[in-house]
Amino acid sequence: MEKGSKTLRITAHELGSRDVWPLLREMEEKGWLGQINLLDYGEEYSLEIEVRAEQDIELSERLIKDYLEGKTVLGNTSRTARDMEREMVENQTVRVEQGKIDKLLALAGELIVSTNVLTHLVRRLEDLGLPVEMVREFKEYQSSLSRTSWGIQDVIMEMRLMPVGFVFERFRRLVRELGQELGKKVQFKVIGDEVTIDRNVAATIYEPLLHLVRNALDHGLERPEERIRSGKSEEGELLLKAERKGEHVVIAVKDDGAGIDTGVVKSKAVSRGLITQEQAERMGFNEALELIFAPGFSTKDEVSAVSGRGVGMDVVRETVERLGGKVMVSSELGVGTEIALELPISMSITKVVLLDCGGLYGIPVGEVKEIVKVEASRLHSLKESEVVVLRETIYPVVRLSRVLDASAEGVESDELTLIVLLAGVAVAVPKVLGEQDVVLKNLPPQLSHLKLFTGAAILGNGDIALILDTSIVGRMV
Repeated sequence: MEKGSKTLRITAHELGSRDVWPLLREMEEKGWLGQINLLDYGEEYSLEIEVRAEQDIELSERLIKDYLEGKTVLGNTSRTARDMEREMVENQTVRVEQGKIDKLLALAGELIVSTNVLTHLVRRLEDLGLPVEMVREFKEYQSSLSRTSWGIQDVIMEMRLMPVGFVFERFRRLVRELGQELGKKVQFKVIGDEVTIDRNVAATIYEPLLHLVRNALDHGLERPEERIRSGKSEEGELLLKAERKGEHVVIAVKDDGAGIDTGVVKSKAVSRGLITQEQAERMGFNEALELIFAPGFSTKDEVSAVSGRGVGMDVVRETVERLGGKVMVSSELGVGTEIALELPISMSITKVVLLDCGGLYGIPVGEVKEIVKVEASRLHSLKESEVVVLRETIYPVVRLSRVLDASAEGVESDELTLIVLLAGVAVAVPKVLGEQDVVLKNLPPQLSHLKLFTGAAILGNGDIALILDTSIVGRMV
C-alpha cells in the first residue's frame, strides 16, 4: 500500500480476494472517504483513494492495513441505496480467463466450419433434384444457423478486443527516459488510443513497436542544437497513432527528425556486402528504403544500449508478417520518417478468395483490390517481368502457377484472371472459385519452412486450402 499526502493506493495483489466495498463504506460512514480512482484497469488494477482531510490520512491508513491483514472484519453495516447501486454495477461484470475466451472462439470457428459443410450439402441436395420445398427448408435452416454462428463469433471477438492505448501508454516513460539519456528533447503524442485490437495481436506488437520507437529516438530525432541549425524547434515530436481501416488497424510511429538518407543506407549496405556498388547505383529511393529490412543491417558503426546491435527492422517485418500484416515506410530527408504497421484486427476467422491452381489456395479478401479478366495480349514485358495496364495504372504481374510450380488448366489461355492486390501487384490465377469464410489454422512445425503461406483452412467439403501471404507474393516481381 502506497501513501501520499492525502491519497492511499491499494493494488489488486494486496487486495486479493477481499471485497473492497465494505472498506469503502466504512471510510464513507466515518467521513474519511473523498474520491476513488481506478488505475491501470485490467488484471493488475489499483485503487487510488483520496481522503477528505489531512488528519484522516493516518486513520484511513490504519483501517486499510488492519482490513488487509484480517485484523478488522467489516461488512456488517446496513446497505445504503448507493451501496446497492455499486453492487449492481459490479454484478454486471464477470471476469473470464483469456484461455477460456480463446477456447470459445475456437469452438465458434468450428461451428462456422460446420455451417460451411451444411452449405456444401445443400448444394449437393439441389444437384440430386430433390423437391424444391425440401431444399428451400434446408436452406432456411442453413441460413439461420449461419446467422447464429456469426453472431456468436462477433460477440466473442468483442470480448477479445482491447484498446490499443494499453500498449501505447507503456511507451511514455520509455520515451521520456530515453530522450534524456540521448540528450534530446521530445514531445510524445498519442492519437487513436481508443482503437480496439485483438489482445493476442496487441501482446505481439509491443516488441516491434519498441524497436521502432527506439530507432525514432536514436536515428530519427536530432539533438536540440542540430534542430535549431536546420530551422526546427529544439523539441522533436514523436507520434504514435492508430487508425481503423476496414478489417485492419494501422499503427504508425512518426517523427519529425532528419529522415532516412538513402545514400548513407546504400553505402552501408555496400560496405557490409549486402549489395554491390553497381546495384546501389541502379537503386531507386523505395528500393533503397527496403535495405533497412535486411538482416543485420544498421547505419550505426558502434553498438549501444539503444541501437546498432544488428537487429531490429528485419525482426519487425518478420513479426508483423507472421500476424498477417505488412510494414510500410515513408521518409523525406530533413522532414521526418513514418513507419506504419497494417495489422488484422483478429487473426482467427477471415473471408478469402478461393483459387484452383493445381490445388486449393486462398487470398484474404481484405488484401484484394479487384478481380478482372483481361486478354493475354494486354500483358507486356518490362525489365524481364510482365506488367499490365489497368485504368492507367501499371501493375507487375505474378503468375501464381509458376510461383507454385503447379500445372493447372487455363494458365496459358488467351484470357487471364487477375487478382489485383492492394500491394500493387496483379496475380494471374487459372480459376477463381469464389469467396468463403474460413477459420485460419497455423501451419504445423513440419511445414513452417513454407514462408509463402500464412496458414491453412478446412473448407466445407473437407478439403484444405493454403492461405497465401500476399506480402511475400508482392515481392516476387
